[in-house]
Amino acid sequence: MSQKWTNELLDRKRLIGDPKADALIAELVTEQGPAGARKIFEQLITNVEIPVRELTPKLQDFIHAHRELPAHANWEQVRKASELFIDHGPKFLLFLYYKSLPQLYLNAKGAVVLEKTSRLTHQGSDMKIFARRVAETGQFLLDVMAPGNLAPGGKGLQAIQKVRLIHASVRHFMPADQWDTTELGVPINQEDLAQTLMTFSISPLDTLTDFNVPESEERLKAYLFTWNYIGELLGVDVDLLPTDLEDARDLLRTIMKRQAAASEAGQLLVKALIEFTKTNLPTDFERTPELLMIHMIGREQAALLGVTTETGCLGALIPEFIKAYFNWGERLEDKLQGPLHLFIQHLARRTTQAMVNYFDKYKGRNFEIPESLQRAWAIRE
Repeated sequence: MSQKWTNELLDRKRLIGDPKADALIAELVTEQGPAGARKIFEQLITNVEIPVRELTPKLQDFIHAHRELPAHANWEQVRKASELFIDHGPKFLLFLYYKSLPQLYLNAKGAVVLEKTSRLTHQGSDMKIFARRVAETGQFLLDVMAPGNLAPGGKGLQAIQKVRLIHASVRHFMPADQWDTTELGVPINQEDLAQTLMTFSISPLDTLTDFNVPESEERLKAYLFTWNYIGELLGVDVDLLPTDLEDARDLLRTIMKRQAAASEAGQLLVKALIEFTKTNLPTDFERTPELLMIHMIGREQAALLGVTTETGCLGALIPEFIKAYFNWGERLEDKLQGPLHLFIQHLARRTTQAMVNYFDKYKGRNFEIPESLQRAWAIRE
């Protein structure tokens, strides 16, 4: 157990949501009534852009007050983080689906709120409501990390504001008879928010290392600190933001040690994730999603999620193929001093390209890759 990330600290954080955003939603319910506040909640979920003009003055004030990164943000770090994402974004999208999200689903208590949030925020009862959340998470990653999207009022800032307000709405509207705060903590609490932030920041960075993709420590730190800035805007307590790469690893390890367990909700969510990837991200091998998850999060943790496919020779070959392809692409990039997109790892490229075809009927839109990233990665709409 980390001397910094103690059980006492994290237990306390499980009882805290996001006081500022939570107070705003509670005030809206008082002013608008539950039905009126619920309508605002639906507007936030169904609209691609924040419908600012349709929101109440207090919501507009909240959005305006959080329309830029914290004043102490280092813009040189943000620039370097964006450069790193341009170089590795397709890989990060791949890592999101096969490592980051499974890590979140391993949090047995957090998985309960993820399952209930999907049912609370989307109509329907089949697996598509969970698959939609998978696509939305990938869209969020691209929206916040595309070049320029974290500038004041940028698309990334809008995405962050929406997620924060949706989280507060979920906490308010979660039916009391469906949630045991004593056992589970507050819905979308500070510990769970911190874990989520780490799966977007340190987790993909360490997976680059796992696949022997060389990267400078300077850019790795810049990426971590940029996600710290994003975390502040998402309402994560500043004392839960890591101070360096090892501190981030320690925080994620500690939370995983505390919370990783088998759960019905976690297994349901990973089943939907696998179904989503097989339907929308076709690969040459039927078992690729399970094999990649087992490799990225480990056989023992994968088993907690119900992923126990016998890998055999294929299971050993796929990760080694990915490592070799990543390294080949990086060496060619250095040699030619050009963009990586001509040689980028096959599966990451196919994953990103395939996402363009995903259509969300609920929002009436396709998965959208920002134009700057389309050019860098040679992605076709």
